[in-house]
Amino acid sequence: MITNLRQATWMPVESVGWQRRAYGRTITFESEGGTLHSSTTAMQGNAGQLYLQLEVTGRMLVQVFCNDVLVFEDLVAHGDLDTFIDLRSDPLADRLDVELHLIPATFGTVKIAQNVQFLSARQVADLYLANAS
Repeated sequence: MITNLRQATWMPVESVGWQRRAYGRTITFESEGGTLHSSTTAMQGNAGQLYLQLEVTGRMLVQVFCNDVLVFEDLVAHGDLDTFIDLRSDPLADRLDVELHLIPATFGTVKIAQNVQFLSARQVADLYLANAS
């Protein structure tokens, strides 16, 4: 189970090129690529997942690192990425340090919510059950 979920946000590693926009109450980062970072305290063997949702115009290589280990990689072209990512990290680690690398594949822009959603395995199962009904 993951704690400190409500305070978790993405932060740009380099501030150049990132714009923050408010769409209603949702704050969104927009960029032509770059790196975002988030960290949270982990408990009970880091059993958790990251819910990643972003919108790409053009083509963007998306890489997610958890505690310096690559756990996800996908090339997204002209569309949305909406997925759960298993955060396989060191079971002895007490923090999850997550980096999201957004690399333009020739060209691309990305839009992603500022808040980060870390979910426990039980929360993910509950979501799948709710969507299946």
